[in-house]
This record gives sequence, structure tokens and C-alpha cells, in this order.
Amino acid sequence: MSESVGSEINIESELAIPTIDTTFTAIVAVAENGVIGRDGAMPWHIPEDLAHFREKTMGHPVIMGRVTYESIVDGLGEPLPGRTSIVLTNSEMDTPVNVITASNIGTAIAEADICARGRHSTDQAFVAGGASIYTQLLPAVDRLVVTRVHDEPCGDAYFPDWDRSEWTETARDEHEDYSFIEYERPSE
Repeated sequence: MSESVGSEINIESELAIPTIDTTFTAIVAVAENGVIGRDGAMPWHIPEDLAHFREKTMGHPVIMGRVTYESIVDGLGEPLPGRTSIVLTNSEMDTPVNVITASNIGTAIAEADICARGRHSTDQAFVAGGASIYTQLLPAVDRLVVTRVHDEPCGDAYFPDWDRSEWTETARDEHEDYSFIEYERPSE
């Protein structure tokens, strides 16, 4: 589920990031070399990671780029069930009722906040990529849910560099080929 860097949406704060009460969590599977995608897909297949993604995001709004959205629809035959997909795109799209399009970060965050508190009755929303979406939303994210893939595949989409000193590791579950790791950004 990766957004090609070449199709980056440039949303230089067309709208300022709104003040919200929803907690935003970036959820990502990332290899040791930072790769998150190749040719619009993940360069690995880890069923446990897919189940982890489903468990964490079920019943929450999920912000993603158009390429990530299309990859999910191609794989599942439909948008993410049990979640509202908020797709950041500059393109016109025909979408089903559980999919909202947004042309900038401010609108995507506001829509996620509205959906979280209304339709989903929760205080959490997720960011699910791709690369340009992670880069642009990482400053607004409160938590990271990372599947660290113990491999270094070739790829064309990368998770952005992030300062680990700004984050506190709160959970770790080690497996042979991957680890589930959670981080929180300490409150200021």
C-alpha cells in the first residue's frame, strides 16, 4: 500500500492543520531499509501484518493517498470494510458511501475528525500512506504503529526519516520475520 513519490500531492498548507481532538496514528509496514512499497504494492506478503492492520484500523477513519486506495480496492475488490477511507487526491473519483475524497491535508484531517467522532464514535483516526502522505502528515501524528519487516527489499516508496528521539516506544512484539512496534509522541 504505497503512494508513488512521483505522484506526490503538494498541499503546502492550502488549509492550516485544524485544531482537533482526535488522536492520529500512522500505521505502516516498513523494511529495514525504509522501503514501504514497490510498483504501487508492498514488496512482501505477511498475513499477520494484514491481520494486525485490520485489527488496529477497524471502526476508524483511515487517511490514505489515491495509489494506496486503488491498491487496496484492487486487492480486496472493495474499499476497506468497516472503516471510512479518506483519500487525498487531486483527481476526480467516483467513490462509494464509505469513501471521502479530500484535496488537501487540512480537509482530510477535518473529515477524519468528523468521521471519528460521528460515524465511528471513536477518538482515533489512522494514516495509512503512501510515502508522500506519511511525509506530509507525520508532523500531525500522535502515535506510530510500525510493522518492522526484517528484510531489505528493493522498492520505490520509502517511509520518511523521523527523529526517534521525539518518540517513546510503548510496545514491542518480536517475530522471526517482523516486529510490531508502537511509539507515542510525548505531550508537550
